[in-house]
Amino acid sequence: MREYLIKLIPRSSFEVQMHSDTIFGALCWGIRTLYGRDALLNILSQFNKPPQSPPVMISSAFPCRLNKDEYYLPKPILKPLTPDQLRNFSERYPTSDRPYHSPKKVLMEIIVKYKEFKKMKWVDSDIIIRHINEMTEANLFTDFLDGIATEPRFAVNTATQKNNLDRLTNSTGGSGNTFYNEERTYKNTWGLYFLMKTDIFSEYIQPTLKFLEDSGIGRNSKTGKNWFTIQWKEGSFLSKNKGTHFVTLSRYIKSEPLFLKNSFYALTSLRSKVESREEFAGEDVWKHKVTYFQEGSVLCPETNNEWYGSLRPVKNIKNKTIYQYGYAYPLWMNVEVDDAI
Repeated sequence: MREYLIKLIPRSSFEVQMHSDTIFGALCWGIRTLYGRDALLNILSQFNKPPQSPPVMISSAFPCRLNKDEYYLPKPILKPLTPDQLRNFSERYPTSDRPYHSPKKVLMEIIVKYKEFKKMKWVDSDIIIRHINEMTEANLFTDFLDGIATEPRFAVNTATQKNNLDRLTNSTGGSGNTFYNEERTYKNTWGLYFLMKTDIFSEYIQPTLKFLEDSGIGRNSKTGKNWFTIQWKEGSFLSKNKGTHFVTLSRYIKSEPLFLKNSFYALTSLRSKVESREEFAGEDVWKHKVTYFQEGSVLCPETNNEWYGSLRPVKNIKNKTIYQYGYAYPLWMNVEVDDAI
C-alpha cells in the first residue's frame, strides 16, 4: 500500500484528541455522506479478511512544526532504568559544579532529571529513527540530558465554561448545571499530522479529507471547533519492516498473540458514543467498552504479520453494525528486553 503523511493545519481550537479511531470514524461518515451507504459498506467489508490487507491503515495524530520538517512521535514505553544505570549517569553527568557535593546528592539530582524525562510525551521522530536499531531508555535519557530530546511546547490548554440550562427556570439551577470543556489552542507554526497507508486515497480518501475541512471533526464542530485545512504528501515515512518489537502509532485492539512479558505498554478502556445523527434519535447510542494499547506501547508479537489488530463490532443499532477501529500502525525497532519487568 502507498503511504501518506497528512497535515492538519488548525483553523480553530480543538475539543477532541485526534486518535486513530476518531479519524477513522470521521472518514467513514464522510465517505457515507459523499458516496452513499453502499460504498462505505463495500470498504468496511474488506477489513478482517486475511490474507487480504485492510484497505486503510491510520495512525493517531501527533504534533508537528508546520514551517519545518519537524515531526514528533509518542515517546516509546521502554524498560525503566535500573538503580545501577542511574548511578552510572550520575558519574557521567555531574549536575553540580561544586566539588564538595556528595555523590549521593548528585545521584538525587539525576533521579529528579529522570522523573522529568519520564513525564515527556513526545520525541522528535529523527531521534527515534537514530536509535531504531537499539532502542533503550538509556539512549533516550542520554539525549535528554544532552539537551537533544526536549518536550515541544506546541499548544495551550484552557477550560471553557459551558452552561446547561433548566428549561423551566431558564437558569443553571434545578436540573441545570455549569460544566467545563477543555480546549487546545495550537501555537503559531504548529499543527498535527497523521500517517496513512491505503490504495484508495485518490478515489475516496482525498475527497473525504476535503469534505472534513468544511465540516470539522467531532463534537461542537458545527459551532466552529475542530476545524482545519489539510496538506498531504506521498512517500515512505519512518519505514522499517524488521525488528524485535513494534511501537504502535495508533490505538491498537489486540487480536494476535503477543509476548506480553517482553512488551512495555499502557492500556486504556474506552466507551464512546455513536455519532448521534437523525436516524439514531432516541436510541441508546453508547458503544460497548473496548480496551486499547495506547500509542507508544512497545509490543513483542509472537508471529511476524503484515498487520495487527482488527475492526471490532461494538454496537448494533437499528439493524446497523457500528465498528471501532483497532489496527496497529507499527514502527519496527530493536528493543532491549533482558530482565524485562
